[in-house]
Amino acid sequence: MKRTVLRVLTLASVLTAALLINSSSIVVPTAFAHQTMNFGNIAVEVGWGNEPPLAGQLNTLIIGVSNASDNSPIPNAVGQLQATIKKGGETKAIDLLPQEQEGLYGSEVIPGQIGQYELLLMGTIAGQNVNGSIPLDDVSDPKELTFPSTGGSENSQVTSGIVNQVSNAITDLSTQVDDVKASADQAQQAAQNATQSAQSIKTSADGAYMFATIAVGIGVAGIAIAGIALSRREKVEGEKIPRY
Repeated sequence: MKRTVLRVLTLASVLTAALLINSSSIVVPTAFAHQTMNFGNIAVEVGWGNEPPLAGQLNTLIIGVSNASDNSPIPNAVGQLQATIKKGGETKAIDLLPQEQEGLYGSEVIPGQIGQYELLLMGTIAGQNVNGSIPLDDVSDPKELTFPSTGGSENSQVTSGIVNQVSNAITDLSTQVDDVKASADQAQQAAQNATQSAQSIKTSADGAYMFATIAVGIGVAGIAIAGIALSRREKVEGEKIPRY
């Protein structure tokens, strides 16, 4: 069974690598098309971390906060700021986390549909009221950048083969688990039968012991009765002897 488990883990690793190779056929350049909006002396720049953004693929909403006068980054700027991503009539609140570069904040998002999204900001930054909607670049269909078509690609066939191998290995492992379970059930039944047999032997032994005790008691009583009878006989015969 250990070999089967290792086989499943190995095949799963190969499958993951194959999926990564497939996804690497789409090259996403660094983000450049960001939108900037000023709120007083606060400049807020927003955009996607990966451009162009693709539907169904992990991306990051990047927000840069700086002073509009000198572009100096503002640290700890989003503590009093609420951010919400919007697509059509649907909205979702997001958490903005500090990035490695000072003044940058991000939130991971998987855009589920193609089209335009908006980022809604409400709150304060460094005492400045912030309340506005900033448009984001349109999310594209990944099919537009996928080449060759995944329907007949060699990588797709390889991935399908690996999936089949993983499925077969899991089925084999499940069969072995069922066999082990059946053996364990048989062992448990045998243990129960042995326990019942031992109990039956104990009951028989207790009965035999009781019978032996009664027999010994009867034997002792018989010996006592015989002794008393013999004593009386000797006494009677002694009385019959004539005296001169």
